[in-house]
Amino acid sequence: MSEILPQAFGVFGDPIAHSRSPAMHGAAFATLGLPHRYLPFHVVPGQLEAAIRGAAALGFGGVNLTVPHKRAALAICDQLAPEAARVGAVNTLRFDPELGVVGHNTDGVGFVAGLAQLPGPPLDQLRRAVVLGSGGASRAIVDALLAHAPQLELRWVSRRPEGLAERFPSFADRIQPTSWAALELDAQLLVNTTIVGLAEGPADFPVPLELDALTADARVVDIVYPAPEHGLLAQARARGLPGQDGLPMLLWQGVRALELWLQRELPTTAVAAMGRAIGIQG
Repeated sequence: MSEILPQAFGVFGDPIAHSRSPAMHGAAFATLGLPHRYLPFHVVPGQLEAAIRGAAALGFGGVNLTVPHKRAALAICDQLAPEAARVGAVNTLRFDPELGVVGHNTDGVGFVAGLAQLPGPPLDQLRRAVVLGSGGASRAIVDALLAHAPQLELRWVSRRPEGLAERFPSFADRIQPTSWAALELDAQLLVNTTIVGLAEGPADFPVPLELDALTADARVVDIVYPAPEHGLLAQARARGLPGQDGLPMLLWQGVRALELWLQRELPTTAVAAMGRAIGIQG
């Protein structure tokens, strides 16, 4: 059996100090007996292309992208996987000797897998949802929700809602682009994809959120982690609504990214180790 040579992997973001991806992937490598390393890199927007090309030249096994790089990376990739091209955002890069820098998006599958762990009606029965924010993660979540919930009417909230529905032509008739000023929360699912509550991000939403308008069986997902002490999830749980921070989505998008890089399905032992490393028990 040939020796497995160490490879470097990493995550590029601005900010990046809060990221739990290094601990998560490090746990997977340890469980799998692999000598690889996964490191965080503070990459400002103006240096993104240099960082990506440099990682490819240095023989990195792969790279994840977080705020604010998911959309900017589209123009840097040599090839796009179908889901990345459809969503218009990239969170996982694979370096292929023949194809070059290949952009993938694992956020959508990660979100759906995490949401399935919350109590509530199955996703294919969801009828009304609100998604706050229109960045790279938001696009992947909107795409996944509409694809898995055929009856869903989705209110997509942004400072600039014009043109949001046209980003997904096949789902355009089910998307309601909404400004913050016109926000209404009469929905079964509320998802925050903005940077409100993120380290170094704003503390408050552009308008107060009237959570009492959510349905009795509603769920709330805030993909920020760790969840702010008095943030959206705390408010939802105070009203008896089940809530989830961004850790389950982080776990499952990371599982899919690692499977792309290693070209193998991860065993449950590795997935469990990844979850424990970021604070998910069970």
